[in-house]
Amino acid sequence: MKKFILVLVMAAVASVTALAAETKASFPGGDKAQAEFIGKTLVYPAAAAENGVEGVVVVSFTVKTDGTIGNIKVKRMVDPDLEAEAIRVVKKMPAWIPASKDGKAVESTAEVPFRFSIK
Repeated sequence: MKKFILVLVMAAVASVTALAAETKASFPGGDKAQAEFIGKTLVYPAAAAENGVEGVVVVSFTVKTDGTIGNIKVKRMVDPDLEAEAIRVVKKMPAWIPASKDGKAVESTAEVPFRFSIK
């Protein structure tokens, strides 16, 4: 029997916080584009799949005023291989649309959950 490996992007693709920002930082093209990017980019680590490792890895990062991503951290740990893959995907993301306040770009923090599931 074949094992189907699924990586699900949570319904709330990313949560973003910006201190008193008018608009939140966002992935270019919106949540659907982000889900498609993650689906195309993320690879379930072979060792984790072979060992039946599943779970949700939550990665947080700063969206800088120019939209670049920095200060990447794992907030919810599951397995080192899954965490490394989630971080790799975040590092490959294109520049985001930064949060803004009073018409000016401001730094903000975003979180992206990665659900790794073997079915």
